[in-house]
Amino acid sequence: MANDLEHVQSGNVQVMNPYSGGAVSPSAEANVMQAAAEQRAMAEVQANMLMAQRFPRDERTCVDRIITSFSRRSLAEAATYQYARGGQDITGPSIRAAEAIAQQWGNFDFGFRELSRMRGADRVSVSQVQAYAIDVQNRTRRSIEFHVRHWRDTRQGGYALSDERDIYELVANQAQRRVRSCILA
Repeated sequence: MANDLEHVQSGNVQVMNPYSGGAVSPSAEANVMQAAAEQRAMAEVQANMLMAQRFPRDERTCVDRIITSFSRRSLAEAATYQYARGGQDITGPSIRAAEAIAQQWGNFDFGFRELSRMRGADRVSVSQVQAYAIDVQNRTRRSIEFHVRHWRDTRQGGYALSDERDIYELVANQAQRRVRSCILA
């Protein structure tokens, strides 16, 4: 064939023909890379589930480790949050407390990932984010998808964020609140 790129279909994965002699289009390369990333992620999840079944948690030991970890002064001081809203104090376990519990509980995966970025109707960019917590051993999952507008409010109105570090910190801050919610759920 005289095409620049020839593909052999194999399920959902497109495999390039190395003998076609054509240049690789950026979209075809992106599709191959995305498929490889998806395959890698699926293999990782399967391996985690197999390990969790092979080495199940001992709940009594996990609870002892959680109690021991909270005996550290630095974690104990950061274990709760408090702020005022509408004349009432709002309190609860902090993300650091939820992370410590999840880490000591074992066979548990949690975090967040930025799924995509787009421009909103007002031309301010927005990140689509997913926060998740997975008990790999029991095969239970809690996830929340949400949008984070790349905007910083100020008393004078606010402004769009353009610096990648500012955007990352805003997304991470918003995501960690949802991760805490997923872990505690």
